[in-house]
Amino acid sequence: MHLNGSPQTPEEGVLHAFMRIGRRMKARQPGDAVDHSLHIVLFMLKCSGPTRLSDLAAKVEIDASTMSRHVRSLEQAGLVRRSPDPDDGRASRVELTDEGLTQFEASSKRRQELLTQAMAGWDLDDIKTFERLMTRFADGVNNVADARGEAASPEPTEVLENR
Repeated sequence: MHLNGSPQTPEEGVLHAFMRIGRRMKARQPGDAVDHSLHIVLFMLKCSGPTRLSDLAAKVEIDASTMSRHVRSLEQAGLVRRSPDPDDGRASRVELTDEGLTQFEASSKRRQELLTQAMAGWDLDDIKTFERLMTRFADGVNNVADARGEAASPEPTEVLENR
């Protein structure tokens, strides 16, 4: 990429576009109760249900102490709670509260509305083509990362399918 920031290859153009979109999608949207790093925890709990803190940290790919701070913050906000682990009485599981689920779904809806507004004026065939190509691209990125042995997170479509 040149110093002026203009992409020199189509791949650089894709990377640049993803960085711009990622910044916007990670930003706190008007009405969000939590920042993106905590939204990811809510997402994982929505996908997996009640989960041990250590397993949740592994899924989000952060250390347990950082996850502990995230969970504590979400607990204080009333968005998650700890419950006894039925498999191990010494451990607990973290789970979404009804308010946590409500906040997660509202935040997800705001982000989907952002995307819908961004595609306003697109015809349905273009949207379907874009979705097909983005899914193909995401599958390719995941396949490369898997081949490298990188950890994977639940697919965002799992959230939509679980609604």
